[in-house]
Amino acid sequence: PNTENYVQTKIYLDYNGGAPTKSSETIQYFDGLGRSKQVVGIKASPSGKDVVTHIEYDQFGRQVKDYLLVPQSGTQNGAIYASPLGNASSIYGAEKIYSEKVLENSPLDRIQQQIQVGNDWAGKPVKFEYGTNASDEVYQFVTSTTWENNATKSILSLSS
Repeated sequence: PNTENYVQTKIYLDYNGGAPTKSSETIQYFDGLGRSKQVVGIKASPSGKDVVTHIEYDQFGRQVKDYLLVPQSGTQNGAIYASPLGNASSIYGAEKIYSEKVLENSPLDRIQQQIQVGNDWAGKPVKFEYGTNASDEVYQFVTSTTWENNATKSILSLSS
């Protein structure tokens, strides 16, 4: 018996009047907090094997790693995989199979760095900076508009 929370989706891709001939079927599993934890594409690979997306969260409940799809060695017809990343090394080798976000240590959870998939990108993160407006960095302009010779005339001046 299945004791997991899940949503099953079946999309018919081809229908010949009497019965569907092609369909796409996925099952999305959820943890006890209602967050996605695994998506299984049933027989979604060209060879008819399941394709699984693994989803995990850090200790604060944030999804900081986005994993590549992992083709499995067979099909379980939609059942959840206990170790969905077990087949990853035979598909991707020793490559890093997830992108990751480094978040700042604050309740805002702003991204400080984003590191892409693959070993070659591990040392080349995209970095983000957040700043504030110090004195004299933001200017306020004021426009004065008048009607002159059947047209508007605007004068722009620096207020502060």
